[in-house]
Amino acid sequence: MAVAAEALGLGISSNESSSSSRRGSSDRNGGYSVIDVCDSSFIAAGGISQFLSTTLMANSKEMSATLAACSEAAIGGDGGGGSLVFLQQGLISAVSKSEALRNMLVAVIRRSVRLLAVVDYGGNDSTTGSDDGDVEASMSSFEKPSRTKENIVDENEKDGNLLPDARLICYLTGLLLSKPLQEAVSDSPALMCALFEAWSIGLLSASAPWRMICAFTASGILNDCPEALSNTVKSLPTLARFYARLEGTVGRRVWAERAAAPVCSRYVQSMIELAASVKRATRLCPPVSPVIKNWDTICVDAATPRPLVIATTELASSKSHEASLLAPKCWEWEEGWISSDSGWELWTGAIEYMPVEWKTPSRSAVRALMDGGDGPPMLREGCQVMRGLDWDEERSGNEDGKDQYEAEKAEREKEKRLLEEQEQKDDPAASTRKFSDNTKTDKGDEPDNNDDPVADGEASPIPFADSITEKDSAQKKKKKKIPSPKLPIGTVISIEPWNGIPAVARRVRWHLTGKEGVYRYGGDGGRYDISHVELNEKLTRIRKRHPLPESAEQCAVRHGFGMSKKYNVMLRIRRTGSPHTVDGEIDMHHQGILEWPDFSAGILVDCILHSDGAVTMTEKDLIYGSNDSGWEARFGQPSFVPGTEFVLSPTGASANLADLNSKSAFSSFYEELLGSTSFSVEALRNRADGSKLRVTSEMRLFRGKHPSIDSIPYPSLPSTQAPLPHPITFDRDFKASSISISRDGRTVTCIAPDGRGSAFGSVGFMKGVHYWEVKLEQADIGSVFIGVAEKPSGAHGSGSSYGHDGQPRLNRWHGWGFVNFRATYTAGAERVYGAHCHQGDTVGVLLDCDAGRISFFFDGLKYGEHIMNDLGCAFENVSPFGFNADGCGSGGAGQGAPSGIEGSRGGRYPAQGAVRPRALWPVIGLRNPGDRVTFSSKWTTSYGVDGATTLKNVLAVDEILQRYEDICLSNNRRSTQKDMKMQQEVYSANHFPRWFIEEAYCEYERWLSCRWQRSRTRGSGPYRLACVGLDVELDTSPLACACACAALGLNEALLSGDRVVVKRSAGRMLELTEEALVLGACQGRLYYRIVSQKSEGGSLTEGGGRAWFWDESEVVDGGLQLVGSGKGLGINLPLLDRFGCTARGGLKVVYEGGAVVRSDLEIFDGSANIGSIPFDAVIPQSDVLERRVNSCGVVRYRVKYGSVGEGWISSRIRGGKEESIVVPVHSDSKTGSHSDDDIQYEIPRDSALVWYEEYKNAQDLDEGGDSLQDEWLVRNTEEFESLLSNGLIDGLSVAESDAIVASMVTAISDFSECGDAVDCPFKDIVDALTFAVASANGEGGKVDIGTPGANQAATAIISDLNVSLPSAKALLARIAMLKAFNRRACFALPWLSVRPCQEGSAIFGGLCGHGASIERAGRSTCSKSMELWYQPTSIASRVRLFRNLFFCSTKRLLLDSITDATATPTPLSHDEYELPREIRTVRINRLKARRAMDGIDTVSKRKHSVFSQLHNETKSWGGAALRRGFVAKGHGGQKRAFKVKLIGEGVNDYSGPYREVFTDAVQEVVRLDEAGRGALGILEPTPNNTSEIGDNRELFMFSTCNRDLTTKSLDTNSFGSVEEHRIKNSFSSLTAARDETSREVEEALVFLGRMVGTACRHGITVDLPVGLESVWRPIVEEQVDIMTRLGELDLLASRQYTELSELPPPLLWWQQRMLNSFVEGMSHVMPVEIFPLFTGVELRDILCGNPNVDVDLLRSVVEYEGYKESDDVIKYFWEALREMSIDERKKFLQFVWARTRLPMKESDFDSPFKIQRDTGNDGDDADKALPSASTCFFSLTLPEYSSKELLTEKLIFAIENVCTMESDYVTNDAEVGEGWRGL
Repeated sequence: MAVAAEALGLGISSNESSSSSRRGSSDRNGGYSVIDVCDSSFIAAGGISQFLSTTLMANSKEMSATLAACSEAAIGGDGGGGSLVFLQQGLISAVSKSEALRNMLVAVIRRSVRLLAVVDYGGNDSTTGSDDGDVEASMSSFEKPSRTKENIVDENEKDGNLLPDARLICYLTGLLLSKPLQEAVSDSPALMCALFEAWSIGLLSASAPWRMICAFTASGILNDCPEALSNTVKSLPTLARFYARLEGTVGRRVWAERAAAPVCSRYVQSMIELAASVKRATRLCPPVSPVIKNWDTICVDAATPRPLVIATTELASSKSHEASLLAPKCWEWEEGWISSDSGWELWTGAIEYMPVEWKTPSRSAVRALMDGGDGPPMLREGCQVMRGLDWDEERSGNEDGKDQYEAEKAEREKEKRLLEEQEQKDDPAASTRKFSDNTKTDKGDEPDNNDDPVADGEASPIPFADSITEKDSAQKKKKKKIPSPKLPIGTVISIEPWNGIPAVARRVRWHLTGKEGVYRYGGDGGRYDISHVELNEKLTRIRKRHPLPESAEQCAVRHGFGMSKKYNVMLRIRRTGSPHTVDGEIDMHHQGILEWPDFSAGILVDCILHSDGAVTMTEKDLIYGSNDSGWEARFGQPSFVPGTEFVLSPTGASANLADLNSKSAFSSFYEELLGSTSFSVEALRNRADGSKLRVTSEMRLFRGKHPSIDSIPYPSLPSTQAPLPHPITFDRDFKASSISISRDGRTVTCIAPDGRGSAFGSVGFMKGVHYWEVKLEQADIGSVFIGVAEKPSGAHGSGSSYGHDGQPRLNRWHGWGFVNFRATYTAGAERVYGAHCHQGDTVGVLLDCDAGRISFFFDGLKYGEHIMNDLGCAFENVSPFGFNADGCGSGGAGQGAPSGIEGSRGGRYPAQGAVRPRALWPVIGLRNPGDRVTFSSKWTTSYGVDGATTLKNVLAVDEILQRYEDICLSNNRRSTQKDMKMQQEVYSANHFPRWFIEEAYCEYERWLSCRWQRSRTRGSGPYRLACVGLDVELDTSPLACACACAALGLNEALLSGDRVVVKRSAGRMLELTEEALVLGACQGRLYYRIVSQKSEGGSLTEGGGRAWFWDESEVVDGGLQLVGSGKGLGINLPLLDRFGCTARGGLKVVYEGGAVVRSDLEIFDGSANIGSIPFDAVIPQSDVLERRVNSCGVVRYRVKYGSVGEGWISSRIRGGKEESIVVPVHSDSKTGSHSDDDIQYEIPRDSALVWYEEYKNAQDLDEGGDSLQDEWLVRNTEEFESLLSNGLIDGLSVAESDAIVASMVTAISDFSECGDAVDCPFKDIVDALTFAVASANGEGGKVDIGTPGANQAATAIISDLNVSLPSAKALLARIAMLKAFNRRACFALPWLSVRPCQEGSAIFGGLCGHGASIERAGRSTCSKSMELWYQPTSIASRVRLFRNLFFCSTKRLLLDSITDATATPTPLSHDEYELPREIRTVRINRLKARRAMDGIDTVSKRKHSVFSQLHNETKSWGGAALRRGFVAKGHGGQKRAFKVKLIGEGVNDYSGPYREVFTDAVQEVVRLDEAGRGALGILEPTPNNTSEIGDNRELFMFSTCNRDLTTKSLDTNSFGSVEEHRIKNSFSSLTAARDETSREVEEALVFLGRMVGTACRHGITVDLPVGLESVWRPIVEEQVDIMTRLGELDLLASRQYTELSELPPPLLWWQQRMLNSFVEGMSHVMPVEIFPLFTGVELRDILCGNPNVDVDLLRSVVEYEGYKESDDVIKYFWEALREMSIDERKKFLQFVWARTRLPMKESDFDSPFKIQRDTGNDGDDADKALPSASTCFFSLTLPEYSSKELLTEKLIFAIENVCTMESDYVTNDAEVGEGWRGL
């Protein structure tokens, strides 16, 4: 049927024999036949003469109307062709009975795959491939792709043949693999192996689409026949090599498509599918080929970084339990997915190279010739040479025969003179004639004095005129010839080394002497004993002397070698290491990455941390960067040289706290490591003496101070990581002359109007994700540029001679960046972007080097409101690596931003490995004098992940799904409950890979500790899964939080969960305070999240709600105020020494102008000048109250001085020479400022431990933990495995049991604050789980634990099981395993295919052998037909089968990420407060719509309803217009695709009207008319709804268009074949004729689908009561029983339907047809391809939300303004809302939020529900007023009513009678008239 459905060309009669007749029949049927299989064989083909258009529902039982009557006699019939069977069944019968026919079809497929792959082949396809020798020969013949596809087409046309049809061979493959045929033949494995080999050949094609098809097909076969891989690679070495490098190939492709994540191509999914199947095959059937045994070895090109850790997952599976204790506890930390204290530690610093002591080579003039393509050729064997400039007389003497040549030359001169004398005697005029003749000598024979073959560098040139013999003219007397002597030349015999350096010498045989010798040609520092020449045939004249090539020394000098140079570096060290004992001392070995931005490279290093604080670092290998070029400046040669070792020791040079001359204000947090190294350069020599060169360098690194182990009083407590190194600074050697840099290096100031100057940062980035912030201290509009750039080359460019010593041009703005007048800028091009930034604002820069995106974050004040907005992507395709595949580099989260590099293949970065990464540096550009910008101390960085790591995680997730699949296959062979129990015991834990069990155990330990909390940050970017690396794993332990608070200088510890009022932000006082929640600590920073703002700007939904951390300038002067009693119990936290004055003599004013005292830490307009302290005054130590560093990096002191009072003074003048204002005064000779009795707090941990001691005593805590951990502790992996085995529910399979557990976790997490099942706290789960287990097992006494809602949700899931549950501890082990699985799945799902390869395509002949299905949804409902056809196992089938193992939050994360990434970009308007022109205005007249809907005119309803108006306004729009997700300023964070204008209503669309039109439109769709049918004719009540029978009486179904579809199904068993019934079933939804009414309904359903999809994209849930079994489950491809599906709609019809009927009931196939239109509309705006990842219930909840208005859920997100929770009117309100009916609650919700349904859980709310006090109606007026609402901002203005009854009355009156929105402006008469105008 695939042939008929897709016109594949099998409509050929079996009795046709001629080639031309067969081709003609094929052409008539619109397809091709494969008839060029073999010269000696021919395909007999049966066919179909009917097409899909004739497939009708027969109303009579006449045989002439059946499909079988229209078909021809099929081959292979039992009756010799007499009986009529359909094609598919006949082919199966024929192929199953004939082995020759099977072999012929395999040959057809094999050759067709080759032809379509454009691979030449000369073997015999008719062989079965059993003979290895023949197969080997055949493979060698097709490996050379010598012909193009066009040539093949031409050759085939000449032969009368045509190319094979791809769909046909796919159909034949599915036919050979179909279930009936596999059961009928005995050689099924051999047949599958042959097919796998045939399709594997197509993987060598140059066509990516064909490779994709072959990958899907080969992987499907391999999944069902793992031994096929071994057979194939054993016989075909070419395919063995292909599969051996497969993982590296796929990893490179994944890396190439990284920019589009979470969206990926179907091609990469096919390659991942193939890699997964190969990995499974190697596990089940190890290959015999040695080539493929190490198939998972990763090989990458220069455009792809090497994986840092290869096969960690596989290695972990072989570790013992003891070894696993040293394994990383979280793979996300180790691989770079998440930032954590336990992941990586960052050290920064610089390496300075000293000048090399040598004779610097001169410049080579040949470089200019080489740039022009005229460089000298290589001196190879056979070339001719002569003595050169550096010929060594002492060593070589006259080996070349120069003395012999000189003697011959002198003899010739003597003979010449004698001859001339004789001629003069004979003919006196001869001399005159000779002179005349010589003047006519051919110019080309004139010698070049510069080409003297025997002259050295100091000899005079030798004339060659007298060595050239001239012929006399014919009129003159013939002269006697004197032969010229042959030049002293030699021939190069071989290329030789010199002093150990290869290829810098040549072995030469001299012609005159016959001697051989080795001579320098670049050796000894660039000396040349010989020169390359070209001679005439007689070897007497030099035709050309080639210039000397550039020596290695000259090349190295040209690239900067030997000069004094300083390189900034970053060292990333893994926190986890392995201990080694050496001489009784324990050294820790860590792996690290040393990043060299100047060389655009990252080097893998081994770091040994010695017990004395020293560090030994050895460079091992290159992780990324160019391995063979660009290293001259460091190594003196182009290639990288591993093995450099640095030994660093602590200098102890921590800045004295009293020393104000320290350049860094944060020096006390860090310690300096200093070391040097030197090495001999093997490839270079000193020209002066030929000696080796030695390079010396000095490394200086800064790392956070670490407490010594001996100083920790509580070894059992976790250590905390020191803060990141001090902020990014500017490079003093790389700035414009018009820019000055401050003393601490953090601030730049424009000091001259010399154009647009640039200043580069000191840290460059090549890989990973990085975020830093920049503060605008002083800035004019449009005068500051913030961005990234590559360091420009020198004046002459990098390729010219001595380009390194040319100064770069920095008087212009380089790179890609953001200008503070709301625009992006690059290379002179500007684009509207972002927001206006002014003085005092902060701009964050997010550089994603991996994805190639640059985006910005704005933190500032606008009109008194604190605005925090993620400005989105500014540039894409700027990855330093480039993108080595066509079409990659853009898309995904790029949002249509300008490409940073124009051109194909990533612009200048070509593919196929010819890539050299370039570093990107932070850059600041200033234009106007006085502009000043500072690098903030806030910045984060992550190494990120690579393609191989991503692929490894994807394969790990699929491996777990494979193990579940194996368990299910075993379960299918077990039927009794006893066998089920045995299966559970065997497969529950042991069947999973060992690494996964250990990973799950680590997950349980981390979960039980209740210590870690995951959060997104400002650096995470706006889109989940599009940018990974800067999400943080926060440490919520009290000690970690106390350390972070100590670093801030707080006097009280803020612990996780504390709420604080925020009054300062980024150096500014906030006019409107905010409320923040303390989250935890990471890298020494205290993270928080803003949870409440007293503004309507929507900052919390536009980036402000993401986690960030404070610095010390934001917590002074009451910047943070604790709300209520904190968890820190008010215990005092000692201040660090750096926050006070430690000089006993205090401070002395040394600035002549005195010290200005200001009222605030910051220096801005709001900081008042309260006085000054005179010159030479001394401030006592007791009056120095505090020392702080403000947001601009200025050290300030809070002092108390006389009449001035308290205020802040600076330590130095800001700007200029930065003279000191105050200096410390030491009272004694001690350099330190403490006495022996003083307690010193140098690092945060010192202070935190003192606090923790008191806190522990107050809490009465043990060192080990609390009772919760003691009760649920699992001590080792063995105990955990035992719990896993005991954690299965009786009577259920492993997958079913885990699915129930996953559902419980999802339900419980809905009531948790985080709302994410993966990160749901342990206590929330254990409380509800304990309650559910106790309830199911009949245990009591635990009814008071946990949240009531969570308890009820967990109990409801297991209420229908009627079995006893395992222990709660065992279930927690299973939950930990599912959490570990979902953690990996979060990052893997974007790369996993959710749609089987044959769904919606002709691969394997489609799902049922009928070709590509015509259904948009519900394809998998034809279970009977699918069972008879081939259904290969695949990643997609496993994902669908085990979709319940994925938490709903995991799947929602993927859906939200894809919808965000696929949003249509919207260019901004020039006015930031205006909507862009792409956001078109939709005019809706709701007044007219309501009047029409209240009438009886059906035509008027369908014309003037809101639904119809919206349809008419947008029907010409494409799906891209509705996929917009523009968020306007001040619109509460509401995404929108258009603007709504409500005619006749005085309201502006600030998001309320936008939501209102969706709500009104859906309400009209489900509204009934007087006859009880759908008012708009789109949906209508189900028969159950109309008759009020059954369990689903409230549902609607798609309109039947007044058709009678309630009759009994046709009895089709009395005519036609079974195959015909299956065909009719497959195409039943298209068999009925369309009329005008049905076309209108289908068009309306398409729009309804578009509208529902648009609402979902924009977070608007709709009230669409359609059936679960008939709509939602078919959409997600869940198996639905026909009886259940029909019973949901029409219970009576389901009772009359017989299951023996082959055709579905007419009502169902009509609903399927309408469903196709609905899903078609949704597919315009939603990724329907991933819907099968969800269950029907989950998809319904996502689109439709909560059907009941949950008062408790609404109350959990409420905020009060002017009221308190305890006020009477608030109590009245909630009581009244609970007493309302469901319809009244929906009306109330529409009244306050313009929607009728709530989200499903608290975390899904974008904004809180605000209840505001009606201040305009107080006292007695309150009882007279009505409540009002602002739908745009989800707020209710509630008067203070005196009683509940009055409040209920007023509220119900308001929600029942409100019909318009009129509060923004007064509507004019014209608009009112338009709105109320009659119909």
